[in-house]
Amino acid sequence: MLAKLVPGASTYSVGQRASSIASPVYSPLQLTSSRKTRVVPRVATVDAPTTTAAPLTSLNQEIREGHYEASLVQRQARKADDGQPTIASVLKAADPSKLYDVAVVGAGPAGMFLASELAKRGRSAVVIGMDMPFVNNYGVWIDEFKALGMDHTLEFSWPDAACYFGEEKEVRVGRAYGRVSRRKLREHLLKLCRESGVEFMAAEVNGLQVSQDGSTTSLTTSKGSMQSRLVTLAAGAAAGRFLSYEKDAPVVAAQTAYGIEAEVEGYESAWAGDIMTFMDFRRHHTGLWDETAQGLKAGRHPNAGEGLWGTDGEVPSFLYAMPLGGKRVFLEETCLVAKPALPFAVLKRRLDRRLKAMGVRVTKIHEEEWSYIPVGGPLPLANQQVTAFGAAANLVHPATGFSVSRSLREAPNVADEICAALNAGLPVQQASERVWERLWPQEKRTQASFHVFGMELLASLDLSATNSFFDTFFKLPQFYWRGFLASNLSAAQLIAFAMVTFVVAPFDIKFRLMQHLFTDKAGAYLINAYKTLWFPDEEEGKEGQQ
Repeated sequence: MLAKLVPGASTYSVGQRASSIASPVYSPLQLTSSRKTRVVPRVATVDAPTTTAAPLTSLNQEIREGHYEASLVQRQARKADDGQPTIASVLKAADPSKLYDVAVVGAGPAGMFLASELAKRGRSAVVIGMDMPFVNNYGVWIDEFKALGMDHTLEFSWPDAACYFGEEKEVRVGRAYGRVSRRKLREHLLKLCRESGVEFMAAEVNGLQVSQDGSTTSLTTSKGSMQSRLVTLAAGAAAGRFLSYEKDAPVVAAQTAYGIEAEVEGYESAWAGDIMTFMDFRRHHTGLWDETAQGLKAGRHPNAGEGLWGTDGEVPSFLYAMPLGGKRVFLEETCLVAKPALPFAVLKRRLDRRLKAMGVRVTKIHEEEWSYIPVGGPLPLANQQVTAFGAAANLVHPATGFSVSRSLREAPNVADEICAALNAGLPVQQASERVWERLWPQEKRTQASFHVFGMELLASLDLSATNSFFDTFFKLPQFYWRGFLASNLSAAQLIAFAMVTFVVAPFDIKFRLMQHLFTDKAGAYLINAYKTLWFPDEEEGKEGQQ
């Protein structure tokens, strides 16, 4: 899916690092009620066309839905798993003639858990979505999943996670990590839905129409019409077609990863077999002969000592690896964030070269994964007639791509607010606004602006600066880096986080932080969010004068 051609718009090419994309003023998508691009050497070359920056509403949505990688994103979503029963075989079929309290559009983890929480509170809830298995790999911090009471759904766990930010620069995170069993998680969520009385319709939603009196919403689906007092979109990226967004945020970015679950030879001589490898940024994917990477010493990489030759315009990526016992390993080459997204073809090639350089031989591939996570970009506005949840509501950490734990943590609070709005007999518009204010109050919007600032900074860094940044990040007190990763720090605590980071950081990171704050659009977005939070009267006065 390519952006439409727009005369006079800035262009950016796949494989190039764009420090920013032209950002014209746009009108948000309406729910129907009836930095110039910096040209750098093309290091990550793929057969992909140059695209142009369409009006931001269109471009942002195209990026959310996969952009030029949409075909592989859809291929990933269409995977089958005979070990997961159909939703229709577990939940009661929806009744099209019934008026439901809440219709949750989307049958992923966020949608199903929210629906179960609503039904548990006595509300009639229906899940509308495609009857598909869970197909993505979910990695989580075990302490967060235990706090949610979901640790019984883990299939693998590791006592620690290792990071590498250059040759002989290993950092142990000191935090247990786990992989969620897709089958166990889905089984658990289906059990919660069944026991609480959630109903299901296997269908696509094509339109939403609020009644003339504003009391209900009609959903047009591929199976006919449904009626609900309130609609919550939890269908991931596609939900953006029905939502209105802020005008002043940077363009959406993407985290991409190509992974394999495979049988391999030589893994434990390359990486530790008893812990997971969280981020290995060592530049082993280029400039090395096969089986030579393990003998490298700091400053002795054949590519300019630290392996940094040719990286000025290269988008960094890292290895993420989970040893699964025996010779089976999940291996993933990941680009944390890029604008535009680093193509899967580049990631696949880098993973192949990295493994060969480390002397790891793949003997059998059990599964391939194409992970595409839209991150950052504008937040949904509060004054609209539909609510959203999970990734559809931007509950994805812009700087990490993590979303599952946060969505599961937020579900009970959102369910409480939806029930309170319905109990108060509010019309659709007011009920939706109330839910949005609970999900994204100005405090959380300000926190999100900080995370977006961090994400935009990461998207602008080359490999050397990226390594320097993360080496600094994990030297911070655990309260700060853990809180940042979990989205647990308040807006005020994030300022303290920034100050501590600035004190600890080397000069080059200090300079980049200040430059980014005062010259990048994300800096203005961050400053405006804090001004709105701390000086609301002043900001309201400005709006009144416009």
